[in-house]
Amino acid sequence: MKKTLHIFAATAALAAGLSLPAFAGPGDGGGNDPNFWVRLGAERFEGGMDHESRFAGWGGRSVDRIGLRATNGFARCARVQATFRNGHTRDLDTSRLSRMVPGHTYRVDLPGGDRNLVDLRLKCRALGQYAVSVEIFARK
Repeated sequence: MKKTLHIFAATAALAAGLSLPAFAGPGDGGGNDPNFWVRLGAERFEGGMDHESRFAGWGGRSVDRIGLRATNGFARCARVQATFRNGHTRDLDTSRLSRMVPGHTYRVDLPGGDRNLVDLRLKCRALGQYAVSVEIFARK
């Protein structure tokens, strides 16, 4: 009986270990995160100059932080601006976004207590190639 229990436990541990990549978060290269990360969309930036893009699919959602991930090349985001439901607009800290490595998620914390986001503006550009896409994630 004990041997059967050990084999069952080992099989369950192996199955759980193999299924973990399916639950990887945005910081781990893709998938849905059990820590409440949600992919909201992606924006494409073309050319060597900084371009501003507005992502308005928030609908006043309560969000703790934002995650940005360059998907098909290196990117630089010089400005990230958030507008909240109360009408206030804030520039967010972009110090870590000067050279975004493809596949790595860069977390951007939101300031203050009011985190009901209605609009996000990104000013980004591709580094070393013509175009880059930046995925946008939110964490509740």
